[in-house]
Amino acid sequence: MEVIAPQLRTGAFVMNDNAEPDYLAYIRDPAHGFRSVTLPLKGSTELSVKVS
Repeated sequence: MEVIAPQLRTGAFVMNDNAEPDYLAYIRDPAHGFRSVTLPLKGSTELSVKVS
């Protein structure tokens, strides 16, 4: 994610299945410019949008 995130435009969606703790820590850190929510699906699916 650290490689891809700077290349994403504002408004881009990222979906991650089976989110690992390091991924969640990165995507949920406000300094990285994402808003994120865990979807109520089997396997801990995370949906994020780049806001800045």
